[in-house]
Amino acid sequence: MERGVLSQGTPMEFFREQLTRAMEHQKISTSAFTEWYLVNLLAACVRGDALPASEPGYDETPLALLYVRAIQASRVERARLLRLLGDTALFVSGFFADSLHRHLVDLDYYRVLGGRAYARLSLEEGAVVTPGVFQELGDRFMEFADLLQEVSEASRVGTPTSIVKLYERWLETGSRRAASLLAAQGICPVQPVGERVQ
Repeated sequence: MERGVLSQGTPMEFFREQLTRAMEHQKISTSAFTEWYLVNLLAACVRGDALPASEPGYDETPLALLYVRAIQASRVERARLLRLLGDTALFVSGFFADSLHRHLVDLDYYRVLGGRAYARLSLEEGAVVTPGVFQELGDRFMEFADLLQEVSEASRVGTPTSIVKLYERWLETGSRRAASLLAAQGICPVQPVGERVQ
């Protein structure tokens, strides 16, 4: 019998288990503090706690607008907004990466703004959760987004990953994980002539 998506444990336990599997599978290691932060982020975002409220006239708050507001805000508010921006960008670019393809903004938009928000947050006084966590999240943003994407895929019911979407994601981001998943399907991703994979 297949194991169900939901276990008897708490969301924290479920996401800790899924993240640990993804880290082992992708051969990614990090500090216990960063791992704890990612598990908490997943649990909070799934509950809807960590996502920003939408702006009037928008379906969701544009990240660039959050970034501008953060830079102009007081120290405490700046730290809060930068963390909100980084968390949102990481969650969306990881958990919902496939939905960003061919939209007005793409994975690169989330990756750049999220990485910058965390890097800037690491410099803010009093904003440090644990020394180095936000700096590591900024420096390794795409690696962590790949981890969250694997957690997302493992949490889905039924639908297989589209090979075409996977290839398009590799073209857009140059993700090592996307290349590895393509290779597991017997596909060797090839850079189109005249284009450069990031």
